Amino acid sequence: MPLLPKSPHRNAPLPDRIAMSPGTLACALLAVLAMLAIITAGGCGDDDPERARRLQDLARWEDRRLAPADSLAQALTSRDPFVRLAAARAAGLIRRDDVVPALETLLGDRSQAVRAEAAWSLGLIGDARALPALSRASADRQPPLRVAALAALAHVPSDGAALLAGTRLTAPKEAALAWDSLRPHAARAHRDSLRVAITAGLARPESDVRWRVLRCAELAPDSTLSTTLATFARAPQVQERVHAYRALGKQRGVAALAAVLGGFDSHSRFRGRDRDRVAIAGCRALGALAAPLAARASEADHEFLAQVADRLIAAAAANSAGVAEIALESMSALVARAPLPPEAATLESLLPVWRLRLVKAASERASDTRVGVRAAAATAWADLRGPTAGGGLERALGAETVPHVAAAQLRALARIHPAPAPLLASRSAGPLAAHALVRMAALEGLAHVAHERPQLLPPDLGPGRVAAIIAAATSDTSFAVAATAAGLAGGMPGDGSAAALLRTWATAGGAGTADVRSGVLEGLGQLFAAPPATVATGTDGATGAAGISLPASPAPPRWEPSPALGERVRQVLLAAFAEPDLRVRLAAREAALATGLLTVALIPTEASLRATLPAALRHPAQPPLAQPSRVPDLRCDTTRGSFRIRLHADTAPNTCALFLWLAGRGWFDGQAFHRVVPDFVAQGGDPDGTGWGGPGFAIRSEANRRPYRRGAVGVADSGLDTGGSQFFVTLSEQPHLNGRYTLFGEVVEGMDVVDRLQVGDTYRFSIVP
Repeated sequence: MPLLPKSPHRNAPLPDRIAMSPGTLACALLAVLAMLAIITAGGCGDDDPERARRLQDLARWEDRRLAPADSLAQALTSRDPFVRLAAARAAGLIRRDDVVPALETLLGDRSQAVRAEAAWSLGLIGDARALPALSRASADRQPPLRVAALAALAHVPSDGAALLAGTRLTAPKEAALAWDSLRPHAARAHRDSLRVAITAGLARPESDVRWRVLRCAELAPDSTLSTTLATFARAPQVQERVHAYRALGKQRGVAALAAVLGGFDSHSRFRGRDRDRVAIAGCRALGALAAPLAARASEADHEFLAQVADRLIAAAAANSAGVAEIALESMSALVARAPLPPEAATLESLLPVWRLRLVKAASERASDTRVGVRAAAATAWADLRGPTAGGGLERALGAETVPHVAAAQLRALARIHPAPAPLLASRSAGPLAAHALVRMAALEGLAHVAHERPQLLPPDLGPGRVAAIIAAATSDTSFAVAATAAGLAGGMPGDGSAAALLRTWATAGGAGTADVRSGVLEGLGQLFAAPPATVATGTDGATGAAGISLPASPAPPRWEPSPALGERVRQVLLAAFAEPDLRVRLAAREAALATGLLTVALIPTEASLRATLPAALRHPAQPPLAQPSRVPDLRCDTTRGSFRIRLHADTAPNTCALFLWLAGRGWFDGQAFHRVVPDFVAQGGDPDGTGWGGPGFAIRSEANRRPYRRGAVGVADSGLDTGGSQFFVTLSEQPHLNGRYTLFGEVVEGMDVVDRLQVGDTYRFSIVP
């Protein structure tokens, strides 16, 4: 299932705000050095058949993700700098940890381009053994190696010590790159050292450095920095304001909340998209910071909560769909830990005034014409009002025509409707159920009711019947539904669930096989865990997701699988360790550890599972292996206008070849953007619209050092070499994606169109010379 980090933690700047980003600097330097390497190697026009043969071998090994150890080692020590450069790249993309020493040697290569590529590949491999060498390289006198090492250190597990030193570099772009790379390690960095670095970084004169410092502060909350962070809640630069809100949102206490509330007073200084961005970040911070106050339910907090409600209500009525959607999501976050007493279902006066006002705002947006807003409103309405919202949401569901919204409504109804099971069961086969999203939501809703609200199951739709419905869905024609059902079946103990999972494992085939088998293994891991999982029941004092107390229910008899079933699962686990897809292998390892069905000696290490992967087979439907070259642009015509994508076939040749090949065959025509996250990404390329679909095969990741600035186009995936046709466009700068997802293009015209995209907007690609 192709996914983006659902931190979905998102943010950043317009391209014209920064003359050259750290990633751009690295790419530019590498390009210059590559040209120098060409010149010193004998001139641009020289033909070298031996070189061509070696480069073709390396490209083939890179595509197969397997290279003969001796041959790769020879290539890394070749006299030809072109071959050494290509070998270093191949080693990183293949993730060959056995050549770490050879790559470390190349850090002293006479070609600076080779040195930089070796450093980057050591980062992609992510082996901790390379940390000392990369740390030294990050302080090298030559900028190309220093920049490449700083970028590589983002991907190597560490305490961030070398990067903390890098943040003190005088060159602003290198310091900014060090802060970007430090962010993933911020939580592990030495507390006092990080605090000193953040304080010094925020005192620097460069805004492009300061907002990156704030990004690190977000991932390592420190109450002693609250006062310093609060000053940036009124920063005039949009990037600083956005990331100050995000950092403050991870703090605790009234002071941080007051700073964000105060920041809203100066939003009028921003215009257009910048104003939307600060509103989005501010709403998220308010939802997180005010949640503890809402949970306390103290009258002393009502003044603050009333102010928060004012801001969220105003934002929910904004013309910007992204602002309205995030305001509604923040309403849900605000009351996530604020349960309502059962009596509130009939006695509205038990709700505080601020909550009543939020209920009204959410219910009004439930009929909004914008898809994302309508879906968020359904969730917020349910979370704010509980069972009383059930009737209105059920009526809205009956009139809904958009699967994305219907799925959100079903999940909300599962949590708060007084009689949810029949509704969910009928919707799993209703008119909208032709869309996999709706079937998945209905199944998830049924599983939720069986686990969290079992006392509401009617006699003819008890736990056994729910388990049977979910078990039957493991054979669904949609692999996304089948994989979802397989995972859910693990929470429904019984012979029927076990038989369904074993049957699904045996019959899985075609597109989505790895997803389905991973789901089966997840289910088996739950089902056969020791002690076996049981259907969760309400307990005295428990509360449901909508904050309504649940009465206790008797626990069902414990399910004991037969030895024969256990043996069959044992054989599945052993077979799964030999699957060609790494995701399946790793899922099998997790299941084996959870079940105890295999002895420790029979459970491979993660490193062994990776090291013994077979060569990747190129699907016959894929276009031929491509080499770096100049290629045409792509134009994306949407229901809201057109935008143009410049493809980067020099750093992602095979990805570009695939998208041109698919576009030339009209494969994308009529598809829709299935995911739009405000101030983060707009995502498409899934013919099913579920986030799971693709062309029927996976392509190799082509990680490179191009930065994810606003308008960058990347491949969505669920792990290394699992991408396909799904792509995303970043709505703002996203440094944490650098080197983690294949970046293969950038929007060069029509970014305003991308900003207006909503879930469900259709499009087509055409090739533009």
